[in-house]
Amino acid sequence: MKGYLIDIWDDFDPVYQRIRRFSTITSKDNIPVFRVHVNKYRGPEQVLSDGSIITKGDYLVRIHLHNIRLLQHLSLIKSKTRRTMMLYQMVSEALPAIANYIRNHQLHDQIKAIWGVTMLNKLVGRLGFDTKPIPNLYYRLLKYSSQIPIHILSTGSFSSIFEKRKVSYLFMSKDRLLKT
Repeated sequence: MKGYLIDIWDDFDPVYQRIRRFSTITSKDNIPVFRVHVNKYRGPEQVLSDGSIITKGDYLVRIHLHNIRLLQHLSLIKSKTRRTMMLYQMVSEALPAIANYIRNHQLHDQIKAIWGVTMLNKLVGRLGFDTKPIPNLYYRLLKYSSQIPIHILSTGSFSSIFEKRKVSYLFMSKDRLLKT
């Protein structure tokens, strides 16, 4: 069943990528890790740990894990700890490619940070990200519910969705990213 769902998702994914106009960011091993696009931030003001301030209307690079490719790549690894460490390594290796994406973007001077929404909150601080709560309850629930199918496919467990999981914003300032 899981294999069929991943196959269907894999068939639909190129259409979704074209509609959303994503650019793909790969790891050193040429594994697609992120999909990114530049947009204007519309959330509440955020003060990051390095002192950067993100306000409405600032240009940010929105990052999305390329879940289908990561699921396909990590699905053969049985150990949850090993999968986590592999994902951490792939994300770490892809961050310099996001920095290059920003350097080469036409709005590179105006881009202030990268950001995303995640349920994976444990190791992101080590990568240089700040996690921030999502204050809007409805948006938080929408994001949580949209990530449940991904979570079920990645863990293979329905019961784990009832564990307390926090959906958060992730931010990293452009200055911090360019230092990686």
